[in-house]
Amino acid sequence: MAQEEHEQAEREQLLSEYGARRLATDADAPAAEEIRTLETLLRLKADRLGSPSPGLWTAQQTRALLTDVVPRTVVQPREQLMDMVPALRRLFGFLDETGRWEAGSMRREEVPQLLDELEFAALEAADDPTRRSWSTNVLGHGLALGVDLEDQDELADYLHWFHALPDRERLAISGTGRLERPSAPFDPLRERAQRLRDEEEDAWPWFLPPLEDDGRPLGELDAQDDVDAYLDCPLVVRAGIVLEAVGEGCRATATGGLGRAETEALLERLGLAAGARSLWDRPELAGVWTTLLDGGWLELTGGTVRAVPGPVPAAGPEDGEAFVEFGHAVITAALLGREARSAEDGGFRGMPDTIAALLVACGENGLRLPPGPERSPGARDGAALAGLLRVLHDLGDLVDCGVLTHEDGIFRGGPAVMLALVGLLRRD
Repeated sequence: MAQEEHEQAEREQLLSEYGARRLATDADAPAAEEIRTLETLLRLKADRLGSPSPGLWTAQQTRALLTDVVPRTVVQPREQLMDMVPALRRLFGFLDETGRWEAGSMRREEVPQLLDELEFAALEAADDPTRRSWSTNVLGHGLALGVDLEDQDELADYLHWFHALPDRERLAISGTGRLERPSAPFDPLRERAQRLRDEEEDAWPWFLPPLEDDGRPLGELDAQDDVDAYLDCPLVVRAGIVLEAVGEGCRATATGGLGRAETEALLERLGLAAGARSLWDRPELAGVWTTLLDGGWLELTGGTVRAVPGPVPAAGPEDGEAFVEFGHAVITAALLGREARSAEDGGFRGMPDTIAALLVACGENGLRLPPGPERSPGARDGAALAGLLRVLHDLGDLVDCGVLTHEDGIFRGGPAVMLALVGLLRRD
C-alpha cells in the first residue's frame, strides 16, 4: 500500500509540473484535458503492464499500451483518441527536458518514428471490435448514441434499453460496438420514463402485501400506549430479566456465554422450556444475550460477565419513560447488530427485502409468510424464490430473539419495533 501511494504521488507531481510548463508555453493549451489523458495512460501502464515508473517507456510497452490496453479498457470519443498520441509526444519531450527519461527506455531517436506509426495504429485498434472488451463495446456504443457515461441516470437509461433488446441485438452490440437497425431505437426520454416505472414496480418484493396506511406517520406512538408497546416485545422483557439475573457478575464460559447450570436457571426465570447444554443452544436466549453484549449492557472480563448501565440504564415498566427509553435502545441494538454482521455471522440475509417485510409485520394485520394464493410465486425464477427464503430466515431469527412474534403463520412486530426500524432507516 505504501509503495502504491508513493507511485501515485510521483505521477501526480510529474503531471502537476507538466501542466504548469504547458500553460507557461501556451496559455490557451487544453492542459486539464491533456493531464486527464496522461493520468489514464500512466495509471494503465502501471496497473496493466507492471511498469509504474513514469519515466520508463520502451517501444514494446508504448505500443502495447496504445493498441491493446487502451482499446480494451478505455471508452472515449474519437476526438480524444486522436489527441492521445500528441499528448504523449509532449510528455516524452517534457521527460527528456527535465532529466526524467530513464536509461531503460527506448532511444530518443526512436521516439518520433514510433509515435508517427502509433497515431494511425491506435485509431485502427480502437475501431477493431476484436481488440475491445465486451463492456467497452457496450459503453462505446452508448457513447456513440450521445450518452454521457459519467451521468449515472443517463447510463442507467441506456443500460435499461440495452438489456431489453433481443439476444441477437445485444450480442451484436457487445461483439462489435455497433447495431445498424435496432428493433427499438434508443429514445432517452422514453427510456427514462420506462426505467423509472420498472424500478417502481421492482422495488417492492413480490411476496409482500402493500404497506398499510392509517394516515399516521410511520414510527409514532401514542403516549398512553408507550409502556404497553414495549411490554408486548418479548426481547425487551427478556433483556430486563437477563440483566437482573446476571447482576454484579457470574461465571462466563470461554465462548462468552453461560454454563449449563446458569443457563437452566435463566431459562426458568424467563419461563422458557428447560433443556440446554449451554446458552448458545437456545436461540431465544442467545439472541437477547448477543443483543445485550452488542449494546453494551453486558461486560465480559476474563471468566466473568456482569451487567453494566450501557447506553441507556435498564428500567422496569413501573418507571414509565425510563422503561420506554431502555426498550427502544434494546430493540435498536438488536436490529443494528444484525445489520452490521455478515450473513455467515448471524446477520441479515435478505436485505433490503427484510426491511420491507418488517415494515409490513409491524402493521396492524402483521405479515403472513409464506404468502397465500393471492401472491403465488407462479413462474418466478429461482432467484425470486430464494429471496423469499432469505427473508423467512431473517424473520425466524428475529422471532427467536424476541423482536417479533409468530403465531398461526403470521409474523408480528408492533409499534415499538416500527419506531426502532424507522429510526434505523433514517440513520441510513
